[in-house]
Amino acid sequence: MKNIKFLVAFNIMLLFCSASFAQTLTGNTGSTASSNGDVATLSGPRFGITVVGDGSTSQFLNRVHEMDSLQYGEFGGLPFTWTTQYGWQFETRFADSGGPVVGLVEWVVLVAGMEKGLLLPSLSSLVGVRGESGFEFATGPNLSPTGLSFVFAAGFNYTKGDLNMPINIAFVPDKMGPRESGLDGIVSVDDYFDVVRMRETGYRLTISVGFNLAGK
Repeated sequence: MKNIKFLVAFNIMLLFCSASFAQTLTGNTGSTASSNGDVATLSGPRFGITVVGDGSTSQFLNRVHEMDSLQYGEFGGLPFTWTTQYGWQFETRFADSGGPVVGLVEWVVLVAGMEKGLLLPSLSSLVGVRGESGFEFATGPNLSPTGLSFVFAAGFNYTKGDLNMPINIAFVPDKMGPRESGLDGIVSVDDYFDVVRMRETGYRLTISVGFNLAGK
């Protein structure tokens, strides 16, 4: 399966995050639990890059819909496709019991495609946990021009004094999109393209960095 290596890598990251949380919870035996004030609040701007797998999204980003059949045939296979991301993360806490791990609800609003003269918004609603060590993981729905998907995310907060720099990786799996598309009747090259067109959106793998100066 073409997405298997990304799923394996993501699962490994989740295992490391889980191990880190376990260490946070059990590593201070005999001492009092840290207050939830030691878990940073990371609302703030986000900047990132998204790698896009073959599918309708990469076709759109590469302007395939503006090519006729001959041009697309000469174009060959789709090149490595990527796009920038810019936006903001909002978050609130729950399960706030004063321990070293807190529950989070995160809302992430991003705009992609600006380097290509496009405006491609997305909205993610994530539920997860964050520990005082800075590791976190979350999952939830993602709404974008390709429709409704599910996103899996994990990250780590690098701190320097009062500066927080959250580094996150998020994965949206490939999914079947609408059967009809804006490419229908414009590009018709071969049987494969006719079958795939807007029916496979392609995976999205995003690495983002943020910052705030709010301290803990």
